[in-house]
Amino acid sequence: MNDILRDKLEKLPDEPGCYLMKDEQGNIIYVGKAVNLKNRVRSYFRGSHDPKTERLVEHIADFDTVIVGSETEALILESNLIKEHSPHYNILMRDDKHYPYLRLTMNEDFPRLLVARRAKNDGSRYFGPYPSVGGIHHVIELIRDAFPLRSCGGATFRPGQRACLNGHIGRCKAPCAGQISKDEYAVIVEEVSLFLQGKSKDLIRREQEAMGKAADELRFEDAARHRDRLRIYQQLQVRQELDQGTGEGDYDLLAVTAGEDQAVVQIFFVRRGNVVSREHFFLTNSGTGMDALLMQRFILEYYGGGELLPRQICCNVLPEQAEMVAQALSKSSGHRVEFIVPQRGAKKRLLDLTKANAQLILDNYLRSRQRQELISSKALEDLRLALHMDRTPRRIECYDISHVQGRYMVGSMVVFINGAPAPKLYRRFKIKTLTESNDFAALQEVIERRYRRGLDEREQGKEPLDFGDFPDLLVIDGGKGQLSAVCERLDDMAVQFPAIISLAKQEEEIFFPGRSEPMRLPYESDSLQLLQRLRDEAHRFAITFHRQLRGKGQVSSALDEVPGIGAERKKALLKTFGSLKRIREAGEEELAAAPKMNRSAAASLYEYLHSGDAEGKGEESNA
Repeated sequence: MNDILRDKLEKLPDEPGCYLMKDEQGNIIYVGKAVNLKNRVRSYFRGSHDPKTERLVEHIADFDTVIVGSETEALILESNLIKEHSPHYNILMRDDKHYPYLRLTMNEDFPRLLVARRAKNDGSRYFGPYPSVGGIHHVIELIRDAFPLRSCGGATFRPGQRACLNGHIGRCKAPCAGQISKDEYAVIVEEVSLFLQGKSKDLIRREQEAMGKAADELRFEDAARHRDRLRIYQQLQVRQELDQGTGEGDYDLLAVTAGEDQAVVQIFFVRRGNVVSREHFFLTNSGTGMDALLMQRFILEYYGGGELLPRQICCNVLPEQAEMVAQALSKSSGHRVEFIVPQRGAKKRLLDLTKANAQLILDNYLRSRQRQELISSKALEDLRLALHMDRTPRRIECYDISHVQGRYMVGSMVVFINGAPAPKLYRRFKIKTLTESNDFAALQEVIERRYRRGLDEREQGKEPLDFGDFPDLLVIDGGKGQLSAVCERLDDMAVQFPAIISLAKQEEEIFFPGRSEPMRLPYESDSLQLLQRLRDEAHRFAITFHRQLRGKGQVSSALDEVPGIGAERKKALLKTFGSLKRIREAGEEELAAAPKMNRSAAASLYEYLHSGDAEGKGEESNA
């Protein structure tokens, strides 16, 4: 623990609030809340934790705290801070897919009604979320018929100018032309707000009273205007898809399911007893046994900030601190919000269906190419940053050598394109210049042959390129010595030097040319796991080729030394028995019955294979 942390831990307050954990670069990596900041923050640096928390603590270099008045306020602030900073170790929505909100721009002198994808703390009033984009635009049009709000914005709205067409036809009160004061316009804005809060009955009653009064006073034109507005209000009340606050049939169904480092939340929107829409969202940085916390995070991020929420949210698991979350949502919406976990009936059946949909979506995603591409893309970018490369490596090659005491020595070249194996580009090499064990020289031979083939292809203008497609990153299976040998040969050849490293298996150390000290990446990092997959694939490819050559060589050498067994008989024996071990296990009569064989050759072979001269020959393949 550094001095900054130690000093700050001593001065933590005994009050509710939020804490922001930072890494060495000052990036916020985690945001949390606490009833008592002193006790909560200090707990991270005492005792043992689960693996995810241990990884978090390893990266904490500093932290900040924010004091608030209550635990409920801490919960709301935590949600807002997570949205703002997207910390790596918090549970986050993976995509930007959201249902829309209606936004009244109360931070403007003459507010407008707009569509917004997220509710922000910008002084505006938000209503939603709405499950239908098409429906929300229709509602906006109907509202504009009833409430003459301005629709222009930015450079278009300039006070003191002439009224536009909307002003002339009565769809706007033309505040730009000074035809309405701020106070009069504010009355219209408040009426819009009342309607969007589900209080359209008050508006209808008000218009009915105004229409009746105007008629009694013989102001028939005014009465007609109130009549037209009344019809529009009544139409809005019928057509608005998300009329909240009445009826047992209006509620949302939420189900969460988690697996690996991903989770899915599925929502069914039920209005007047019918499922009118559904949608799903991905969450990242989830962990096992955290469904309640996942549900809490999602609800706060999805519903937080809106003034129009369902009175009832049915969940397959209650959100963590459900009562406090319900209080926060009730406060922001202006009506009571409750969470329930249905145990029977129609809601339970619908919730089971919601959960089944969430599980299906998660299973499909975890198996999908999109998932693998996402992992590979992140791993490559992390690797670029870790290795200080100018660009993300597209083609990565890894090399390994395999042999037994210098015999049957082979090299392998494995290629990954955009983080994924490309088996069609794998190549293997028989070492031609060595007769004894020397991994350094073998690597030099393989690298030289690979690059000379590539240079020849480019000179000949071959398309598409095979060896001529040089790697962005070259990885050597081994340590400092193997890396130095390869760099020396590349220098001798005067070729364009790629980014090059070696990966030593024992401690997973990464060596760089010209640097004595290795680098270690976190064991759980995607970038190290990518290098490990690459190295393991090169090793597998090399040892498989080596065993093929060794097996053929041992069988051939043992049979070549038997008197009376020539090429034709050797070929027939291998085809009949399949291996030297099976030939050795066969009896004399069985050998004589094989194609191309006779009793004399079978007796000679049997005697040789069971004599001291053949002892141990061919057994090396079991080593």
